[in-house]
Amino acid sequence: MGLSWAHMLLVASAYLRDGGADFTIDGATVFNGLVWLTYSALYLTPALLLAWVLCLWRRRPAWLLPVVAVVVTAACLVFIRADSAIFDLYRFHFNGFVLNLLATPGGIESLGGDVATYRSMAMVATGHLVVQSLFWPLSGWLAGMARVRVRWSHALAILLAAMAGERVVYAVADVRNDGRILEAARAYPYYGRTTFRGTAAKLGLRPPARSEGSLPAVAGGRLRYPLADIAFARIDKPPNIVIFAIESLRWDRLTETIMPNTWRLAQRGQYFERHYSSGNGTREGLFGLFYGLHGSYWQSFLHAQRSPLLMDRLQELGYQFDLRTSARFSYPEFDKTIFAKIPASELHEANGSMAAWERDWNNATAQIDFLRGRDRQRPFMSFFFMESTHARYDFPDSAAIARPYLEEVDYAHMSRRELAPKIDRLLNRYTNAAHWVDGQIGRVIHEMERQGLLDNTIVIVTGDHGEEFMEKGAWGHNSGFVEEQIRTPMVTWLPGVPHRVVEAPTSHVDIGTTLLQVLGAPREASAYSLGRHLLDDAPRPFIVSSDWHSIAVISADMKYRIAYTNRGNDHWSPTTLGDVPIDATNVGGILEGNRQAVLDAIADCSRFASGEKRLLGHAGLKAGA
Repeated sequence: MGLSWAHMLLVASAYLRDGGADFTIDGATVFNGLVWLTYSALYLTPALLLAWVLCLWRRRPAWLLPVVAVVVTAACLVFIRADSAIFDLYRFHFNGFVLNLLATPGGIESLGGDVATYRSMAMVATGHLVVQSLFWPLSGWLAGMARVRVRWSHALAILLAAMAGERVVYAVADVRNDGRILEAARAYPYYGRTTFRGTAAKLGLRPPARSEGSLPAVAGGRLRYPLADIAFARIDKPPNIVIFAIESLRWDRLTETIMPNTWRLAQRGQYFERHYSSGNGTREGLFGLFYGLHGSYWQSFLHAQRSPLLMDRLQELGYQFDLRTSARFSYPEFDKTIFAKIPASELHEANGSMAAWERDWNNATAQIDFLRGRDRQRPFMSFFFMESTHARYDFPDSAAIARPYLEEVDYAHMSRRELAPKIDRLLNRYTNAAHWVDGQIGRVIHEMERQGLLDNTIVIVTGDHGEEFMEKGAWGHNSGFVEEQIRTPMVTWLPGVPHRVVEAPTSHVDIGTTLLQVLGAPREASAYSLGRHLLDDAPRPFIVSSDWHSIAVISADMKYRIAYTNRGNDHWSPTTLGDVPIDATNVGGILEGNRQAVLDAIADCSRFASGEKRLLGHAGLKAGA
């Protein structure tokens, strides 16, 4: 046990750096040390429990205990090793998102994993297994050599005392609002927070007001979508609709040099300069685009397998569909949400054995074939999800316009420290992938122009979300709501609408709303959407972006991240729109000025669910807070 604990201490030492330990003698260092020591033991609990159960079985085979102990302990070590790597890169721990990634067909591939990555991961796991296999006989030998027997009851008492100590340190930090310790706790997976702010207040102590909002999550409920029957106006000539959704494409890649075809469309159609995705991940981003609702509803709609009103309306009007992806319709689970009513035979996935750039090329070719062979007596809707711009950022060398670019992307041996000197070359890969994707869009638009389709075809080009390249400390997406992760390009071609550059903020939830209104839905959208028409000039108080457990409220002068699940008990401070932390002395005024916007955003997360909805947590935006 002692050797395995030492092994876990070594693996878990990565969290010391992430926890901000600087080895000065202060409360944060004491806290980091205590949590590192105690949680390294707790992470071995599954192995200990199984070994204890086997010890109670007196007739067990002699080989069973060592085999189980070695394998399960190695699994615990590999799990923590993987979690520390995930946290280092993406700033979140092994959670529902990662579990879903592992359990859903196509999930691992969506991150760009290849044979080399899997081989590296297998080698790491094998290494831990070998070390643990050697520890078993070594521990027996050391026990025989020891002259002083270890009293495990004493060791357990010391461990429990250390655990109690770190709990007290955290609770005091919570009362004092000690940001270093509160933030350090986030570095350790499954850290159980202990607070007694309420008790302290009852004892006459006055904890300072939180500068980091623990505003309130939204409880669950059954769906009410739409809120009322929608009376659609008659549409004599429904327009065709073509949507290009580009994986991880952030707004600043839309330039004349990088994406010339989309740029030319933007100069003729409508160009939205400050457009936000409804999420920092694919699920929430495309969910908002089709449903016109915040991504916080994703799980509820997935459980209900409820399609969006937009797709229902298109089917009602007899549209023919060309739906294709260069990823998988099962990951994310669009076959159970957005396209839940579409037969599987009509959901076209590219050959997963091909490189992403080849899949995008083949899908563009197939989309062109559809345009040529379609039933010309019926309107059509074509959706194309493009994958080249997802990490590992894939393209043929002939499409490279940014050099030098990183040749190899090995996830198994990548950390922020190792990535930092390579980040410019990795960004060049991303730029080249965006250029390649634009080429495929250009091929399809050229075919539409050749057929004269633009006279009655709505075209939308956007990203599902953005992508960060360590500008704000992380790589990728799904980890925060910085501009790089949630701002996407947005270009539309709306037949008969003059060229226009829209500088006001817009959102993915406006896209599905706009399309529904084109298809006859009432302009007053509150019964079926949280968005509005893209060209609505009225001022809007806020925009919302979501992830798996929180929303970001984006107003005219701040971003504020709020937990929306019952487990969401992290605290975030508001930032400027440029993601700069707001000075603590100004936080109260900023929050008070945005009080109604924040409360309305939280209420929006409940509007389309029935049953009693309640806000969980303390009301952090009360007057004077």
